[in-house]
Amino acid sequence: MEDRAKKQFLAAYDSYADALYRHCFFRVFSKARAEELVQETFMRAWVYMEAGNAVANTRAFLYRVANNLIIDHARKKKEESLDALLEESDAYEPAYEGHKQIEKNILIGEVKEAMENLSDSDRGLLIKRYVDDLDPKEIAEILQTNANNVSVKIHRAIKTLKRYFHRETKEA
Repeated sequence: MEDRAKKQFLAAYDSYADALYRHCFFRVFSKARAEELVQETFMRAWVYMEAGNAVANTRAFLYRVANNLIIDHARKKKEESLDALLEESDAYEPAYEGHKQIEKNILIGEVKEAMENLSDSDRGLLIKRYVDDLDPKEIAEILQTNANNVSVKIHRAIKTLKRYFHRETKEA
């Protein structure tokens, strides 16, 4: 691999590794699996770049690779249910005093539950937009579509989430 491509790869790792981890985590809800996905993303990027292939937009390329790996992961295995995760928590210990953490975990659980009710594409769009802080143009490049289409889909996904939370508060 030539020096320019090696520098591009190292700069991409420094710039995007943390954001890719967050993206992967919010897609698979597993710290260990998210770390593996990020590692595999950069390994594939390295192999691709080492073969002499040019990458015009490194960020979009990395997110596309990560998304493909996430899709592959979803096809192979279903994630544990929220109930199983809660059963493993220390919150059931009598001496446990992490009430604020419990409240935070409940809120995160509610958001995760709401997100799980979205389609994979809507969930992915919202994560890219609000967790990864990508603008619609960047998302469009990753998904190989246009920015207007992405904006409309994001708006519809938000409306779906709002309906879900509105329905939940009425039922409570």
